[in-house]
Amino acid sequence: MSEKSLTAYEDLQFTPIAEGSPVDVALLWGNPETGPAAVLVRFPEGYEEPWHSHSSTYHSVLVKGEFQSRSQDDVDSTAVYGPGSYAIQPGGAAHREVNAGQGEMLAFVYFEGPIDFVPVE
Repeated sequence: MSEKSLTAYEDLQFTPIAEGSPVDVALLWGNPETGPAAVLVRFPEGYEEPWHSHSSTYHSVLVKGEFQSRSQDDVDSTAVYGPGSYAIQPGGAAHREVNAGQGEMLAFVYFEGPIDFVPVE
């Protein structure tokens, strides 16, 4: 059995999700190379992700801020979601998220498999 573990938010180790990216991520548990894995993701104010996909399905819950989530089926969606909103993004599906609020956006994201970022051309 594992020992109890508790880490304060300010003690989490956030690092850029990729070199030069303004998006930060903190690994909570798991192995991001093989999955499953859970992370906290921070988007700066006004950030709009480029179109991309992931190899594995992920589940996310917005913790702080507001976001828009778009897929290729609803590229004109203007719905804005707040804290507590839950999304499932199937692996291989092109999408993009937008920080639609003021200040940073923070989400808990659980990947069923490896964590990757595949740009859509």
